[in-house]
Amino acid sequence: MVMWFFIVFTQMLVLITSTILWWLIKPKRSSSKTALVLVVFIINNAVLVYGLTEFWRDRFHLYLVIGILQGFMIYASLITVLLAFIYYRLFKRTHRPKLIRAIGVVIYIGIVSLAVFNAYSPVVHHLTVTTTKPLDKPMNIALVSDTHLGKWFGNRQLDKLVDLIDAQNPDTVVIAGDVMNDTTVYYDKYNMHEHLSKLSAPLGVYAVLGNHDFLGYEEAIAKAVKEAGITVLDNESVLLNDAVWLVGRSDENDPNRLPATQLLDDVDTNKPVVFLEHRPLSFEEISELPVDLHLAGHTHGGQIFPLTIVMKWFRVLGYGPRSIEDTQFLVTSGYGFGPVPFRLGTRSEIWMITLQPATSRD
Repeated sequence: MVMWFFIVFTQMLVLITSTILWWLIKPKRSSSKTALVLVVFIINNAVLVYGLTEFWRDRFHLYLVIGILQGFMIYASLITVLLAFIYYRLFKRTHRPKLIRAIGVVIYIGIVSLAVFNAYSPVVHHLTVTTTKPLDKPMNIALVSDTHLGKWFGNRQLDKLVDLIDAQNPDTVVIAGDVMNDTTVYYDKYNMHEHLSKLSAPLGVYAVLGNHDFLGYEEAIAKAVKEAGITVLDNESVLLNDAVWLVGRSDENDPNRLPATQLLDDVDTNKPVVFLEHRPLSFEEISELPVDLHLAGHTHGGQIFPLTIVMKWFRVLGYGPRSIEDTQFLVTSGYGFGPVPFRLGTRSEIWMITLQPATSRD
């Protein structure tokens, strides 16, 4: 049923795209109009069939890129229609269809450019979290998530990540899953190990695996991450600087995933506790436990409008910080972007969290 819905949706997208291109090109002959529709139909469905032969893998990602570019075309058309309405009706200007079409093209290029810029130009956000538990001095934690290392995202972005992290001087770096985009194929092909291994911090770099790390390559991904000098917390905990507990839980795709209560059995919860996992789904479970800070990713903040808005209707917290009971939750939209190199309404990011005591101690 879902597949049929998807196929019907793609054909509607073909018709809409054909209509937009017809308006833009303005073919005069009927044969030209028919040819335009056929060309769009054939190209779109050829890529669709190609993508479905490797559903949700590299080939399908190619179709997603084309589909989203078509979606951006619809956005540009709607904005152009609005501007044309204002130009013609409100300001009573003379009709200038060529100008409106040119504006439509500029808007489309602008949307695509903005989406690519947001994907490849990360920003650093800051959050201060106060704990009532004993802590001699503040601890600075860099949160990275969803790097999705693969075809679209690799060495250049890793080098940029290292530079951004180094500039913030964190005590530790934590990665909240989806380190790679399904496999280690492109990681190995482009020697990303050399670049990922440059990521460092005085108290170490730690990671948990996400759902895209559990698609058959989990052992290879975990091995590659460890060889880069990053500690994989697979349902494990570590005491940082004898002051703060960092607890890492594997993704829900892991059959050996443990409940949070069990992970805290060997943790001295009189000290601050930071809980790291990929998906932000365990709000009720975690908020009832003595966890000071919960860090997650996965959602990409919706990544592309209108999912950035729709996501808020169905999630307790889809993006950003929120305090529930005595626990501070933070969901990052991620440093990478997954199968498509676009962000619209979100931006690639890193979070710098300062965990500080409620009162300073002499």
